[in-house]
Amino acid sequence: MSFVYRFILSILKCLIPVVNTFIKKGKTKQFLEAQLQSIPSVPLEKNGLRFWFHCASLGEFEQARPLMEALKSKNANNSIVLTFFSPSGYQQRQNYPLADLVMYLPLDSPRAAKKTINYLQADVAIFVKYEIWYFYLKALFKQKIPVFLISAVFRKKQFLFSNLGKFLFRLLPQYSGIFVQDKNTLELLKAKGLNNVFLSGDTRYDRVKQLSSMAQTNQKIGQFKGDRQLIILGSSWPEEERIIHAFYQKNHNHKYKFLIVPHDVSDGHIADIVNRFYDYHPQLYTENEMAESNVMVLNTIGHLASAYLYADMAFIGGAFGKGLHNILEALAYGVPVVFGPNTEKYPEAAMALAAGVAKQVRDLADFENALLYFIESREAQSYTMACKSFINENSGATEMVLKAIENIDIN
Repeated sequence: MSFVYRFILSILKCLIPVVNTFIKKGKTKQFLEAQLQSIPSVPLEKNGLRFWFHCASLGEFEQARPLMEALKSKNANNSIVLTFFSPSGYQQRQNYPLADLVMYLPLDSPRAAKKTINYLQADVAIFVKYEIWYFYLKALFKQKIPVFLISAVFRKKQFLFSNLGKFLFRLLPQYSGIFVQDKNTLELLKAKGLNNVFLSGDTRYDRVKQLSSMAQTNQKIGQFKGDRQLIILGSSWPEEERIIHAFYQKNHNHKYKFLIVPHDVSDGHIADIVNRFYDYHPQLYTENEMAESNVMVLNTIGHLASAYLYADMAFIGGAFGKGLHNILEALAYGVPVVFGPNTEKYPEAAMALAAGVAKQVRDLADFENALLYFIESREAQSYTMACKSFINENSGATEMVLKAIENIDIN
């Protein structure tokens, strides 16, 4: 099956220059241009140990980040190189200050793997979540470079557990360590005979715990909240925004205030939100003067974390579609969360539900019940501590992986 894998990727590589001629701009153009660039033949210079982190996209970067920071904190001479496959990850983190180099990872092939590994000169390779690149891993193992997989999540139906995916599964025992997020993944891999698997949890818990301890106030959001209860729509999509609009149409007393923080902050989508909530006089965060309003739209990037300081509940977006956004950030601030129904791929969602600090909603009725549960019940004040305890109890993955790296023999 590895021959089929190689053949498919070879076809894709041949198509890149063709497709590139038809795309004039945007993330896809940048990705294609990067794939057409050749890897330098002269290896990168280095002084200390070099750690290569590969992340598919921005979400995986956030999982790698605590470990990168810990390695730098341990020894400033440690070198970090960072690769992405997704344009969204690369574009937002191409200037990450702790990395000596940030680049796109070329498509998997024996030649690309050999050239990239020789160029990066990594002493340790760390892949995130479920990044399994066949030829890169084969080349790393052949050169006896230690490889770790962190914050990993696997499910029985994934390709590598099928008959066709056996060629990928056979790579797993060769990792120096596979650190998994949840017990289901641990039990699945243990049942498959793997002995290099460890339950560490998700490194993002360490990241959000750290961020919440450095929280900065936001005067404008504090002024908007006033003495009312604030619900934040975090990284919202139209599905979540429609539910909130329906809530406003049904409830005319407006006892709550809503801060809408959309995933898409383009002018077009911001205009759509303003038009949807027009009857309720929505205010844009960037407006200089504060008007009396129950709805504010955060039309900038970078203020969501500080906003959670003022929230009483958060409605996290993405789970009516294919991808739940970050629920851990809100929980770290002591804010209970609600989200849509499509969370199978997100162990943190199941764990938060089991801990009683999250609710799943499918419609307006579910949302109203969540409000009653988290805000209107007698136990409402206890949820702040429960959320923070949930984060504390699941922290520590970074330190566990760091100790494993320190215990290996790096030539």
